[in-house]
Amino acid sequence: MAAATALADGATPRTDCDESSADCVAVGRWTFSTALGAGVRTNPVLHGQDIPLVVVPQLGYFGKYFFLDNLDFGVTFVDSDRANLSLIATPGYDRVFFYRSDLQNLFLSGFPNAASAAAPTLVSSDAPGAVPFPPRARRLTFLAGPEWTFKADLVTGQFDVLHEVTGRNHGTEVRAALAVPLVRSVNSLTASLGLTWKSAAIVNYYYGAPGFYEAGSSTNPFVKLAYARRLGAHWSVDAFVHYESLGNAIADSPIIVRDHVTTAFAGVTYRH
Repeated sequence: MAAATALADGATPRTDCDESSADCVAVGRWTFSTALGAGVRTNPVLHGQDIPLVVVPQLGYFGKYFFLDNLDFGVTFVDSDRANLSLIATPGYDRVFFYRSDLQNLFLSGFPNAASAAAPTLVSSDAPGAVPFPPRARRLTFLAGPEWTFKADLVTGQFDVLHEVTGRNHGTEVRAALAVPLVRSVNSLTASLGLTWKSAAIVNYYYGAPGFYEAGSSTNPFVKLAYARRLGAHWSVDAFVHYESLGNAIADSPIIVRDHVTTAFAGVTYRH
């Protein structure tokens, strides 16, 4: 299974899953949900606009070996009650701040015509006579590699080692996270914490420029709180807030004006 799903809602693929249960998803079935509400993802890039979240669809399929979770897909090689080992592919995340038409923003916000497909023209400062930061494309990338997920009592964890395979930057990311339920009843509250390490090649692809700024690797820690209240077999109220602190290599870039990214959403969800 995809660790992102496990950490997001605590759901685990099972062959004996009850369709009305929030604790599992049925193996061999497509899942779809749509949340309607209000939210935002802040944009740390100079002159970049915050990203509204209004309609949040989720699409997934969890087979015995193959799974699809929104834009992530993979193959599971080891599957047990306590641990899973998979090979996954997932889009590069940082592009969302430069292109409102990025697939990850489109899938979250539901605004396919929200913005142009060109990268913004950036400058290193708003002061008169500021030196232009050379505009360039940040193309769609995919990262691939092994993902290990595990459960120990109530704790769910993941560990990914991913390499960029689309030939844009040849960088590496390491992702690690833990999630624990704080409340489990009609109301559920889950806390997650973790970090993402990005190699210098990835950081420079998005936030650097030769002759202007050369970055090193970056470690971005994050925390998340997610709340859900079931209203029946198909409906629920859902809310979450996710805070990510940007590592110095990213925060020190001349095109970055905030050292963090906050994503928050609250709404009503229909699951089918």
